Amino acid sequence: MLSYKKLILRFFPILFSIALVFPTLTVSGQVPTNPPPDKTIVDDVKPPSPMNGLPPEKNQTGPNQAELREKFKNQIAGFAFERYSSFQVARMLDSQWAIGINGYTNSYVNRFDNDIAYSYVLPPHDFYGRLRNYQEKYWGGALFVQRFIADSPFFVSLWLGREHYQKSQTAFYWEAAGGTYRFEKDSYSSGPRNYAGFGVGFRFQTAYGLFFGWEGVWSWYFPYSNSFSVSDLYYSDRAASVGDLLYRKYAYQNSEKLPGTSFGLNLFVGWAF
Repeated sequence: MLSYKKLILRFFPILFSIALVFPTLTVSGQVPTNPPPDKTIVDDVKPPSPMNGLPPEKNQTGPNQAELREKFKNQIAGFAFERYSSFQVARMLDSQWAIGINGYTNSYVNRFDNDIAYSYVLPPHDFYGRLRNYQEKYWGGALFVQRFIADSPFFVSLWLGREHYQKSQTAFYWEAAGGTYRFEKDSYSSGPRNYAGFGVGFRFQTAYGLFFGWEGVWSWYFPYSNSFSVSDLYYSDRAASVGDLLYRKYAYQNSEKLPGTSFGLNLFVGWAF
């Protein structure tokens, strides 16, 4: 049996050789690896948007109404439709205040206005009728001041003006009971009617100088004079007298309404420079 010392002495050269070879194999068998390079993250550049938390870009807008009124100070406008026509000239004092003059004319024609009635209370109990043609005409002018509301196209205005009114008619009255009739020509005129007015309106100014709008005006008349006349009075059963003319004038005067207030709508399209 080999002793412990002899066993060591016999296997010492082998163990020593293995000890030298094993580290060399281990080192040569390793594959060197380099550390990965640092990654640089580059974010895509995004346009400003509320979705990515950046403030949106401001859109360029054109001038507002106040700036356009300041640019186009002089105004010429008018409107015409059937028997109505108007014309006005205005000047902007600044972006909020304007002053100007207005002239207008309006007429109304009604032909073959036919009324028929039956008398239940007063005798004779029969039919009565009236057939007439009449025409009304207004014409006048006013000085106005406008005040625009902030930068909006809406405004309020004050008016001082004068107006004339004229009405003429031919009327044919008949009754079935006696088969009689009456024919007459009537005329009524008033003025000049001086008035004060308050208006509310809308005026839109474009960047090219064109503007359009409307205005409603409530007017209150100062006391004015009236004139009534009746002519060409004819009865089928007798000759007309001076008393008949005076009576028909009085009756016609009481049949007409004398206005104390009025309302008018003014439309306009024009050019400013």
